[in-house]
Amino acid sequence: MSLGRADSPQWGKLLEPGLRKIFFENYPEKSEQFNKIFNVNSSKRQKEYDLLLGGFQPWADKAEKGSVVYQDPANGHEITYTHKSFASGFKVTREMHDDEQYNVINKLPKALAHSGRTKVDTDAAAVLNNGFDGVGNAIYDGQALFSNAHPLKGGGTAANLVTGALTDANLKLAIEAMHSAPDETGNKIQYNPTKLIVPRKLEFLAREIVGSERKSGTDFNDVNTLKGSLDVVVYDYLTDDDAWFIMDPNVAQLNFFWRVKPEFKHEEDFDTLEAKYRGYMRYSYGVSDFRGIVGSAGAGA
Repeated sequence: MSLGRADSPQWGKLLEPGLRKIFFENYPEKSEQFNKIFNVNSSKRQKEYDLLLGGFQPWADKAEKGSVVYQDPANGHEITYTHKSFASGFKVTREMHDDEQYNVINKLPKALAHSGRTKVDTDAAAVLNNGFDGVGNAIYDGQALFSNAHPLKGGGTAANLVTGALTDANLKLAIEAMHSAPDETGNKIQYNPTKLIVPRKLEFLAREIVGSERKSGTDFNDVNTLKGSLDVVVYDYLTDDDAWFIMDPNVAQLNFFWRVKPEFKHEEDFDTLEAKYRGYMRYSYGVSDFRGIVGSAGAGA
């Protein structure tokens, strides 16, 4: 984007005194949201790799003076994270900077940073937004992130998909589904889901379900057994107003790698006096294990 012409239809207005108000980046900046859901790491490589091992069979009996039975872990899955680069910028002539009346140009770097932050959160949220699509967005095992047919290396399948709207009953089914997913060999995992991830439109319903003293959605005076068990995380970048998710952060492997964190630089060309402002960042994101997170596409699924 270039702001070099003082006679351009839009930016020429900055030269006119008496313009009442310019609506531009007057909104308070919020912190990043993806880091409440993703494991955020730094990287010094072109790519990052994860290896999901298949695990071990249960220990065998050992007779007195008998030999230990040694095992090799079952073949696992290798997950690759390939970093991509992103950049944007704008230019301003010296004359444009000298003559503008409303100090808007000085606000443009903030707007550039805001658009970069939006890009990061939007990209990361795509892991959840596309998590029910097994055709174009399959994970390492060929299934959608949320599926009732994740194949296990030791045989059989596991599920981390539930159906239906966010309700007290469906939330309990999701917790049960998480506890039912074993490791690749079939060994049980001790889960502790602590996060309920929802879009903005489900915020108050979610807080009611896990915060009320009495069971939500009924006329009975039953004790709410979910009270205080989950923290509500509102993710503004979820695109489905009905979708919801639970997570055990200690098990879930939604990963985000910073190769280069956002940087913002500027320089002025000595001859033309044209100032250039640019932002640059490089990162990758994805999932290394379906366990530790359960999702529902909501009432319409």
